[in-house]
Amino acid sequence: MTDRLATYHREADAGGWRRAASEQAMRVALGRAVVGGTVDRVEVGPSGAVRVVDLKTGSRKPTKDDLARHGQLGAYQLAVEAGAFAEHGTGSGGAALLQLGRAANKTTTLQVQIPLADDPVDPGWARELLERTAEGMAAATFTALPAREVCGTCQVKDSCPAQPEGRRL
Repeated sequence: MTDRLATYHREADAGGWRRAASEQAMRVALGRAVVGGTVDRVEVGPSGAVRVVDLKTGSRKPTKDDLARHGQLGAYQLAVEAGAFAEHGTGSGGAALLQLGRAANKTTTLQVQIPLADDPVDPGWARELLERTAEGMAAATFTALPAREVCGTCQVKDSCPAQPEGRRL
């Protein structure tokens, strides 16, 4: 993994992306939602655009289609545009997942989500997703829905009403 990370650093430098921060805390209000946490890497590109890179060490990676609407990356881009990393810039240069674990190729696998403004189909998808999620989480109740990508590894499905074993409660 460390060799892959070192290779990525060289590739990013060669592409004009410089590291602006690592393990940077952020907290920003986006409408009704507050997005906060610590991002793995913040980069600034040759044009001054800011890109958040999330390091992944697992064995699974999203497909190209899933990456286009990857909610976490979309939220990072909205955070950039809202000034969460204002000391580095507020123009989004996209966001990316850097696969370092078994999901990576022999060298590096950088999965880049294009800037929201450049999305040819729906540049507002991330904001709509965030707003819909915030409304749902703020509601008095919400319905548990199964999700194939996470239900198989869920540690509390015996108490989840969306699962047969959770309906016994």
